[in-house]
Amino acid sequence: MSAFLYLVATTWRNRVVARVRRARSPRYAAALVVGALYVWTFLLRPTRGGGALSFLLGQPTEMLVTVLVVLTLMGSWIFGSDTTALAFSHAELSILFPAPVSRRALIGYKLFRSQIAVVINALIWVFVLRRGGTDVASPLRAIALWVLFSTMSLHRLGSALVRSSWREHGVAGRRRHRWSILVFAAVGLAIIIAIAQGWTELRFAGGPAEFFRTLGRVLARPPALLGLYPFLLVVQPTFAHSTAQWALRIGPALAVLALHVVWVLNSDTAFEDAAIEASAERARRVEARSRRRAGTTGGPRPATGTIALAATGHPALAIFWKNMLCLRRTAQLRVFVGPIAIAIAIGAATSTGAAEPGDIFAATAVALAGMLLVFGGRLIRNDLRHDMQHLPLLKVLPISPTHVVIAEVASAALPMALLQMVLVAAAYLATLNSDLVPMPLAVRHAIILAAPFVILGVNAALITVQNATAVLFPGWIRLGPHVSTGVEALGQNVLATAANLIALAIALIVPLLVVYFTIGPITEPSATSLTFAALLASAVLALEIYAATRIVGRAFASAEPLEIE
Repeated sequence: MSAFLYLVATTWRNRVVARVRRARSPRYAAALVVGALYVWTFLLRPTRGGGALSFLLGQPTEMLVTVLVVLTLMGSWIFGSDTTALAFSHAELSILFPAPVSRRALIGYKLFRSQIAVVINALIWVFVLRRGGTDVASPLRAIALWVLFSTMSLHRLGSALVRSSWREHGVAGRRRHRWSILVFAAVGLAIIIAIAQGWTELRFAGGPAEFFRTLGRVLARPPALLGLYPFLLVVQPTFAHSTAQWALRIGPALAVLALHVVWVLNSDTAFEDAAIEASAERARRVEARSRRRAGTTGGPRPATGTIALAATGHPALAIFWKNMLCLRRTAQLRVFVGPIAIAIAIGAATSTGAAEPGDIFAATAVALAGMLLVFGGRLIRNDLRHDMQHLPLLKVLPISPTHVVIAEVASAALPMALLQMVLVAAAYLATLNSDLVPMPLAVRHAIILAAPFVILGVNAALITVQNATAVLFPGWIRLGPHVSTGVEALGQNVLATAANLIALAIALIVPLLVVYFTIGPITEPSATSLTFAALLASAVLALEIYAATRIVGRAFASAEPLEIE
């Protein structure tokens, strides 16, 4: 085990040293300073009034987080976990697998390596939740979060091993693990029954805040409580309000964690098969990346379909066409499950008291459009966050760098904006004859007219920020078509999303000033004036985006393939 500790410590030390050495570049040094100030402001800055977020640690939130945990774990069974977490490097396969090391030791080595990301994620959330104003010390809160995230990580890993066993043993494997399927089916049924029984209370809750409090009380009653209880044991220590309460709750949570450790360590030979298969997949990705850097190509992946491309047109359209094919082949349905579930809850909360199904549907559609507006850019990566891996090929194309950046940004912004526009249009149609919507019909007409321009502009601004990060700092971010999922990346994703929203807020300052000076002097703005102001603000934002793409284009022209890991 000491050899494994040395291997992990040396690997992470070298990784940190390599990233710190990049700070010798003025660009990376400036980013390091800005990032340190951001982390200090967002996480480390002393706060006043410690109870500002105390509502986050209440019993309703505890039950809602438990439901989110269940949904997350259900997703790993329905859609499958990312088995590349089991992957070993080529050197590890060559040295560790033939070595006199037991299978349990290899599993323990992988679990220990994954704990580094879990600990970092737990620390991030400790600083976020310290504003909750409870008497539990930060180290105890960190232990509770570590138990929660470790259990979820182990469960996702265990589900990946079980699904691998299904593929290996067929019907016999499914029969062997039928109890896992039955448990989650029973939990889902218990939640549905509880919500159905408390639907009247939920429907007539007095506003969104009261809705979520009522939902927490509904889930805290049988039969939902019975189904959620094993998962609630792991969540409860995080929401403890005192050291004594934490001490009572941490024991059962550790017991659940220990059961998951035993489950994973005693998995059958599916681990070796899954690890070798995942390692081979990683090796194929690395080899393909090396071939692309060297200017050679391997055998193409058989295509099941394509999108027609005209024989003539602007060269940048070919990049857009390529990225649409990439989105079609790499889109992951499971990454949209979370936003959809949250949007349904928000839609139900904001439409309390609504008698018409159309009002509930409209509220849910608008909530989902808002969720995709905030998180959509992080759910798909068919732009420079993927194509920077093919930098040598992109740089030899007879296309100006600015046009390359514009085509890459449009590849992600247009599909996401189109989906959001469909949701907004559906909400508009669902509320045409409704009297409960808190805005006149004329204003809704103005919104639907201006929405395409506003939605496209905001999405393009967010995607431009993320593509600029990929071009300017390719050595510090994860490149590739797949989205980072799992509890190991939750804290980092929250920080990245908040940073993107801050950048968007800065970009919107000038457009909002334009709106203010356009309709500010008008005592009662009409639908026409609102539409004109929105279109004018969108035009100003479009100019800002174009200027940003020119700057990113110059950085793209000077980017070196050696900067990319």
